[in-house]
Amino acid sequence: MLKTNQNKGVLPVLVLFGIIFCSISLVNHYNFRTYAWDLGINNNAIYDYAHFRWNDCMLLQPQYKNILGDHFTIYPILVSPLFWLTGTYTMLIVQIIAILLGGLGIYRLFLFKTNNQKSLALLAMIHFFSIWGIYSALAFDYHDNVIAAMIVPWLFYSLEKEKYIHSFFLLILVCIGKENMALWGFFICIGLLLLNLKNKKRNQFLLFGAAFCLIYFVAMIKVVIPNLSNTKDGYHHFNYAVLGNNFEEAFKTIFNRPLFVLNTLVTNTSGNPDGDGAKMELHKMILLSGGIFLFFKPQYLIMLIPIYAQKLFNDDFTKWGLNSHYSIEFVPILTICLFDWITDCKKYQLPLGISFCLITFISTISSMDDRVSKWYSPEQTRFYSVNHYKVNYNLAEIRNGLSAIPKNVSVSATNALVPHLAFRDYIYQYPDAENNVEYIALLENEDYYPLSKEAYLKKRDDLIASSDWEIIHSSKNLLIVKRRVN
Repeated sequence: MLKTNQNKGVLPVLVLFGIIFCSISLVNHYNFRTYAWDLGINNNAIYDYAHFRWNDCMLLQPQYKNILGDHFTIYPILVSPLFWLTGTYTMLIVQIIAILLGGLGIYRLFLFKTNNQKSLALLAMIHFFSIWGIYSALAFDYHDNVIAAMIVPWLFYSLEKEKYIHSFFLLILVCIGKENMALWGFFICIGLLLLNLKNKKRNQFLLFGAAFCLIYFVAMIKVVIPNLSNTKDGYHHFNYAVLGNNFEEAFKTIFNRPLFVLNTLVTNTSGNPDGDGAKMELHKMILLSGGIFLFFKPQYLIMLIPIYAQKLFNDDFTKWGLNSHYSIEFVPILTICLFDWITDCKKYQLPLGISFCLITFISTISSMDDRVSKWYSPEQTRFYSVNHYKVNYNLAEIRNGLSAIPKNVSVSATNALVPHLAFRDYIYQYPDAENNVEYIALLENEDYYPLSKEAYLKKRDDLIASSDWEIIHSSKNLLIVKRRVN
């Protein structure tokens, strides 16, 4: 724990950013701005885990019978008992706490590295909390890689203190966050090894850690996940057609066509003009968040190789830019790289730290106001805007309507309702299973995904007119129907 004389500035910073983070994530859920994918999936998982059974999430079927056949992550199992206390907010609260603890890890790391320079360590924590990746992740549900990324500062800290058993435990925690986190762990270990070439004992550990991460990653994508999925046809998340049809072809492209690969990092390879500018917007934000010092300390750039690759080579151009949880892994590495460089400076450490905190925070706020990245929803992110807290429907009326749905019945619900109704055995995203469920719940909030507006309105009107369904709640924004028993 922190000593009292080390803690004066830490608690106010944690409280301030904790309030900001809650105002994004928890307010979104309260206002029905969380979704079937992915909070609904995770809520259904912790419901099953808390009842001591594997999760057979209907939201993922028929692709995956077991949720672990999609991504292999253990975190929901570990925190599932909290479901009894914090309900549908559980994973969001866990995510916020993890981010705050990640910032505390940054503080402890630089308190140790700077020989107890509390002001500089505090600035490092503020910088960490100011990076856009955190805000984008909080604005879009819960994701396991956010938790994994928040463990990384503690891994660095543990290695600095040469606590290798503890470090290996933390490395395992990173790996079990998601299979691709193990690949990231491999590159982190290689980057750290290059930072500590003269420390023989640490390098031995890092070589062992790198080997463990690589073996874990290969085992997950080649054996474990394919055998947990329904189709048994391999790992489903290789979405990098620009490099090839599989990992083997991708590695050949990277080594045989380096200039093509470098060009791919900055150009729109999707053929869709909506992807224009997204990659350059990402590069700009990385530089403004301290990424310019990746060129001065390229060992940290090595740590980010798989993160750049999984974003910028992806077939889905919406993953290239600033949105969602796809940038969270940059956050700890950027802060550690920047303040590692500042720590090496003999002069102007505090002015440099303050300047980069301001640049990063201003850049983050600017990116919330105006963003190239497609499908950005500012009302989900801008915690400082009145529109973030307002909705065009009666929240109390909707919650009252949803309370009329029994807990033990099967339900097909529209996207934003699923996370609130996921604590049951059978929950589907409408229109899935509409002919098999007992209840259908529709929230009309201009989110018709995965249907078009026209298709949704037709299906809704058919439900209302059908003699097979009984209307149990009907208002401007919420329709709930119950199947009639013959």
